[in-house]
Amino acid sequence: MNKNQKLLSILLTVIANLGFAGLALANNAVTTAAASTSTAPSLSATTTPTSTSTQSTVSGLREPSVPPIITQISQAKNLLANITLNHALEPVYRTTKNKKTGKVTKVISKYNLTDKDIALAVLDPATNNVITTVGRLNGTSMVFPDPAVSIKLINFNGVNSRFEVDKPVNGTILALKYLISNPDTGSKAAIEKGLYPAVYVPYSSNLNTPDVITFGQNYLNGVINTVAQQLYGLPSSAIPGDTITQAVPPAMIKALVYAEHSDTSSILNGNVQGSLDQMNILLALNGPDTYKYSVSNDGYASRGIAQFVKSTYDSLVKRHPEAFLNPNYVAGMQDHVNSIKAMYLLLDDYAGDVRIRASQGFVAARVFDYGAASYNGGTTRVAKAVNAFGDAWNQDRSAQINALSGQISNFKSQITNLKAKIKKTAVKKTKAELQAQLAKAEANLSSDNSQLATMQAASLKNATVNYLAKIYKVIQYFNDQQTT
Repeated sequence: MNKNQKLLSILLTVIANLGFAGLALANNAVTTAAASTSTAPSLSATTTPTSTSTQSTVSGLREPSVPPIITQISQAKNLLANITLNHALEPVYRTTKNKKTGKVTKVISKYNLTDKDIALAVLDPATNNVITTVGRLNGTSMVFPDPAVSIKLINFNGVNSRFEVDKPVNGTILALKYLISNPDTGSKAAIEKGLYPAVYVPYSSNLNTPDVITFGQNYLNGVINTVAQQLYGLPSSAIPGDTITQAVPPAMIKALVYAEHSDTSSILNGNVQGSLDQMNILLALNGPDTYKYSVSNDGYASRGIAQFVKSTYDSLVKRHPEAFLNPNYVAGMQDHVNSIKAMYLLLDDYAGDVRIRASQGFVAARVFDYGAASYNGGTTRVAKAVNAFGDAWNQDRSAQINALSGQISNFKSQITNLKAKIKKTAVKKTKAELQAQLAKAEANLSSDNSQLATMQAASLKNATVNYLAKIYKVIQYFNDQQTT
């Protein structure tokens, strides 16, 4: 059997076992400690709820069902496509003085983007009709002057802003059209060039239904399955001799994608299903446009579903020409298949780097753990943690660090007091005893300072520990779903 025949055989097996949009989920024993747990859950498989919508078959394969609301959303987007959004620029003046005449004049130094339109498509449940309305956005304040609607902005978040619809009663925002802008200040030409309309479906609790959630799950499963097929046969740098998808099974990538876009505190406080459902709903409503306009405001400007920064992505493209990643950073991050492929490659690269830097403590079964931790906190610190702490490499050491810091403060106080006493005493025997105590305290201080420096340099940051704990919660949730 040649390579192409082997690949075809594998793909047919995946389709037969998992259905049209299924995700190939491989076993992976994950036994690394995390946060307050001694072992992390292993993700052997995941299940998705059965949709209540009708399904059809083509050539014996089951197609994913399309909830009726998705069809209405498509219609709403078509209505918004024909609406033109306007905007307003406000000039900013500066004064200049003519050196010869002394005349003071005002000239425009720049422009600020002040107001811009936002259009909404609203489903009226009483008539099942979709109506459109145009509001005005100023900063984070929105006003909808149309008397046919009564809509309040609850939370401004660009294309994913939340609204409350009082009129029509129990109305639901099916889609919005929003002017993306960058920059908002500068020359008129620069602002105008940076304006472009985006049509998106913001999250709404009215759209939280089992069939929509399942549709979103199926979409992500299909994307990850496509990526796994495209990466077929590519060698892993984390585990020489394995392929990338053997070293890091697709199920683990799925858990990472969900965790990357879930609120850490919500997940760690037990609201796993609610957090994952929100992402599934967005995926169902927006499909390939989900997170298309997502740019982090943490100073890194990470983009898209994979949340890459430009430098990381550009270096990955150069390292992996065999993967045929889109060389354009923005376009590449807006493409889900390309983004998740990049996520897969980076995770394997990171784990491979940890293998080289921490060869003695490296455990092949923990490739995903190393990669995920590096995805959040970098390979240098992960490798140091593996070298320093072995199996306990990713535990939270804040309590130990705080305890050591407390001991160091005590020893410093002791040393200060002992030096003062030595200076004051004239009795040789007493001075000798105090000097012995001082030497011991200084030795203890030196030892504790050394331990603290080692621990601080090698311990994972709290953000990374919590990040891993969040991923493990997601994995455990999938496992629990499978057993119920």
